[in-house]
Amino acid sequence: MIEFDEHVSEKRAMDLAPLIDVVFLLLIFFLLTSIFVKPSIPLDLPESEVAKVMDKPEVFVIIKKDGTVLLNDTEIPLLKLYAALSNLYSGTSSRDLQLISDKDVQFGRVVEVMDIAKKAGAENISILTERKRARNEKL
Repeated sequence: MIEFDEHVSEKRAMDLAPLIDVVFLLLIFFLLTSIFVKPSIPLDLPESEVAKVMDKPEVFVIIKKDGTVLLNDTEIPLLKLYAALSNLYSGTSSRDLQLISDKDVQFGRVVEVMDIAKKAGAENISILTERKRARNEKL
C-alpha cells in the first residue's frame, strides 16, 4: 500500500512585496506633487467683491507686511526696483505687472511701488485680492 505524508500546515509569513510597492508609489507621488507646489509668502490680502480671476503673470511684485519688496519671489531693495523692472520689460512685449500687497501695508508704500513700476514701463498693473465673502455665505 502507498503511504501519503500528512499535510502539515505551515505558518507562512505575509508577502510584503505588494505593500512595499504601494509605499514606494505613494512616496513617488508625494515627491512629484510637492515639486509643483509654489512656496507661498504669508500675506493677508485685501478683499474685493468684483475681483476677476487672471492668469499667472510673468512679472509680479510682492509687498510684505513689514514693507520689504520682492520681485518675482526675490527680495530687492526699493532703490533697485526700477532698474530690475526696466530690464525685465526691455526683453518682452508684455508690460503686465501683478501687485501683491498685504492689507496692512501703508497705502503710501503701495503707491510708491506702483509709481516705480509705471516709470519702468509697466502698462497694466493689477492688484491681487481675495474674494470677499457675502454676509450670508458660510465660512
